[in-house]
Amino acid sequence: MTEDNVHRLWTDEELDEGLLLMRPSELANRQPLAEARNTLLNAVRSLEGRDTLVADTNPVTELARKPGLPAGRRWWLSAAAAVVVVAVGATVAITGGDHGDPSAQPTSSVPAVKFASVQQALGQAADMIHVTGEAPIPAGKFRYTETRGWYLVASKERQFAFLAEELRQTWQPSDFDSEWLLKISQTGNKQWLVGNEQTPTTEGQNKNEIRQSGEWRARGGQFPEKALIFAGRGAGKWSAPTKQQLADLPRDPQQLYDLMLKDPYLANKPRGGGVLAVAATLLKTGVVPADLKEAVYRAVAKIPGLKITAQVANLDGRKGVALGVTPPDGTYLYEIIVDCDTGEFIGERTTQFTPGGDAGIEGIKADTVTSYSSVHTAITDQAGTVPAGN
Repeated sequence: MTEDNVHRLWTDEELDEGLLLMRPSELANRQPLAEARNTLLNAVRSLEGRDTLVADTNPVTELARKPGLPAGRRWWLSAAAAVVVVAVGATVAITGGDHGDPSAQPTSSVPAVKFASVQQALGQAADMIHVTGEAPIPAGKFRYTETRGWYLVASKERQFAFLAEELRQTWQPSDFDSEWLLKISQTGNKQWLVGNEQTPTTEGQNKNEIRQSGEWRARGGQFPEKALIFAGRGAGKWSAPTKQQLADLPRDPQQLYDLMLKDPYLANKPRGGGVLAVAATLLKTGVVPADLKEAVYRAVAKIPGLKITAQVANLDGRKGVALGVTPPDGTYLYEIIVDCDTGEFIGERTTQFTPGGDAGIEGIKADTVTSYSSVHTAITDQAGTVPAGN
């Protein structure tokens, strides 16, 4: 145990003082803590492979109180102690680190268990979208979708590697078939993995460095193939869907999963993240209606081997639950990050497990994030205008 995990215990006097500040009626209400305890116990049972879960109505057993100790406090201390013991045993096992820094490694100082399974997490995200729906675009206004992507630029010959930032901005009109605007910008921002600003690099030497900036307009969001390639996308129903294609995609989760599984993309790129990557490609367009987004989440929950990799993942300052898959060769982890409290898709990232990564660059450490992107949407008055706060 490290010093970071050591927390000072309250004395009896401090506990008494704190409890005096609480209303007696709150101390008498045992159900919230009972539910928290049972949630944690279920998480541990799930990790241990047990089929029998603790019922939601399981009461917290009240221990016999010692003379002179208020009944409310005795119950509160006993139940809280039980929850703390469970949390200490379960937290490290199923939660990951905070990834505000894409190269940051998991730490042992992590929040308590929030979701015990992939199905529970994605089920909540789908339920939230079902209830809240997707904010419509007011007449005459635009939905602004901003994607900040970081991609690997590397040269084995010159021994350098860094993540370069690209900003992609799309303005979707309230009338889907009207004119859209797409802007792509290479910001010049870098996160060095091997080398530094003084390291000599040759512009265009690596294929990743030839990404270009530009501006395109097109009706119905059907931009030229060249523009979509620059945006890290492509034509088709997953990456640049038409209004009709969005309407035609099945809302039944099993049918949608089967459709994604049969997509030619997976045959051409078996190591590209599988169905999870196909789903992310659709979600990050920013144009997915609420009922389809709900179906996507429920379909993703069917992916074999999908795991919760971080209960709280920080992607460019936005937090959500990370869910990921690893290919059979175990060389990398591909994740999506979802805010399960709102149903909002936050982004995606890839972590290379092997030193050197795909580029084979000496100096790239194992467990290094080699690409990630975050997605944000908002409403704006006109094409080309960035909403305040973005």
